[in-house]
Parts: sequence; C-alpha cells; structure tokens
Amino acid sequence: MAALKKLFTKFPPAVAQRHYSQACLIQNQLFEFYHFQSIGGKKLLLAPNLIRFKLGSYRLIFELNDGQFLPLVLIHRKNLTSFLKRR
Repeated sequence: MAALKKLFTKFPPAVAQRHYSQACLIQNQLFEFYHFQSIGGKKLLLAPNLIRFKLGSYRLIFELNDGQFLPLVLIHRKNLTSFLKRR
C-alpha cells in the first residue's frame, strides 16, 4: 500500500480522495489472485507486462513482474500514449 499511497501524493487532494479507495480495492483484489480482466484491467499492446485500470479520467498502471502486480504510475488519460512511447 505504501507504493500506491506514494503515487497519489503527486496529485491534488481532491483527486487523491476520490480515487484512492478504488485503487486500494483494485490492488487488494489483485493480491487475492482475482484475474485482472474480471476487475476491469486491460493489457497494454505496446507493453504486455503492463496492466491499466480506469480511475475516472486517470489511468492506474500496474506492472506484472514475476507473477506480482506492482503499482507503477497514475497518469492522466491524455498522457497515456506519450508515457507508453517513452517506455
């Protein structure tokens, strides 16, 4: 949870309050071995080890690394393509 909380510190408090509980729920379900597609996740075509989840106008991206999901970044929807091109 500490890594997830760190992602939300970069955003205004209103955004953090609105989406943090949903992000925690997603992370807990991933840790309980729910399939990511059943909770709304999608694999990114440009980087198959990345899974994205919608949080309003933001995208929460997890990295699948050795069977573990690690929160990587929380970005605005319009910045998703530029983020992927940099990877």
